[in-house]
Amino acid sequence: MRRSSRRAAFAAIILCIAAGAVAAVVLWPRHDSEPAPRQQAAQPASAPSESAAIMDSHGLVTRNGPVLELRMKTGEVVTLTDRGKCGDLPCPPGLATSYRYLGWDEKVGGYRLSVSLNAAQPMVLTYGDDDPTLLDARHEADAPEPTPLPAKAPASVPTDQSLSGWLKDLTDERDETEKPAIAAHAQHVQRDGGRLTVTLDDKRRLVFEDDLVCGQLACPPQISRSFDYVGDSPGGHFHVVRQQWNESETAMLIDGAGTILPLPSVPSFSPDGKFVVSVVSDLEESQPQRVQVWSLANGQADPVFTLSAKGEDDTVYELVGWSDPTHLRLKRGPWGSDKRSAVTLVRDAQGWHLVEGGGAE
Repeated sequence: MRRSSRRAAFAAIILCIAAGAVAAVVLWPRHDSEPAPRQQAAQPASAPSESAAIMDSHGLVTRNGPVLELRMKTGEVVTLTDRGKCGDLPCPPGLATSYRYLGWDEKVGGYRLSVSLNAAQPMVLTYGDDDPTLLDARHEADAPEPTPLPAKAPASVPTDQSLSGWLKDLTDERDETEKPAIAAHAQHVQRDGGRLTVTLDDKRRLVFEDDLVCGQLACPPQISRSFDYVGDSPGGHFHVVRQQWNESETAMLIDGAGTILPLPSVPSFSPDGKFVVSVVSDLEESQPQRVQVWSLANGQADPVFTLSAKGEDDTVYELVGWSDPTHLRLKRGPWGSDKRSAVTLVRDAQGWHLVEGGGAE
């Protein structure tokens, strides 16, 4: 079946959701006043250069407000959606999206795009593959022969019904693990299909939308993502939302005012709710801060301890569990190896520090 490769590519998302992994933190506080680049996805949909490129595309590319539509060789349409707002708030860094069509790329045989997630990047969406992929245009390989822009758009085709079945399997698995957490916070958290809504203290809504299906095809892995609600902190002031993407995960710590702290993975709260700890358990993304601790006093997250890697250090950490509010058991070892040794993160009169061994020292 033509969709089998997509299902295999996203199987890791289901496993991650079911497993409920634990890991790390990086500071990126959310402020009400954001610099201008944050609003890029909310700018007028068709800049003049994009309009001209669309006119020259022989009907392969169209723009409908925030939605860019690109027809594949199969006749199926890929839709890429700009997002500048996440409900009532501007989207936090990394969630605001913007796609601009720049023209046809003959070397790869696809659509050259400006893709803005954290920053605008030149990408090429492949045209002839069964499963379209976004390639980094700065490192694209030359094709044996140039592929000219098709003279006309292929005829449209109906959507493959296996796509809806794949999406249902994926979201059903997510919903099953997420339902208890949402049920416990029904006044603040709601799920409506691919939309997860967190209602803040002032009743504004913060909305996270899945990008799993892009029109008639699964979204390219480079931009595919989904969100699930993990739960709250002891005391209930902070919510945790996990983001699954490209066989990896990140997370967000959200307070009642809408301030968002992006985390490389789901954090762990101390039993008394006074601290939150993150550890880096894989190095798929560059992350020099391997262990971080934040104080949650006064209803805000303030960094109090960081253990950074030096040079080519590939040490990663795994959370085991709290022995008490001042002792967190960890495992550490080289990334990609099963070798792990026990260490304990301790808070005492000297502050936070690591000690060898897994006991509460």
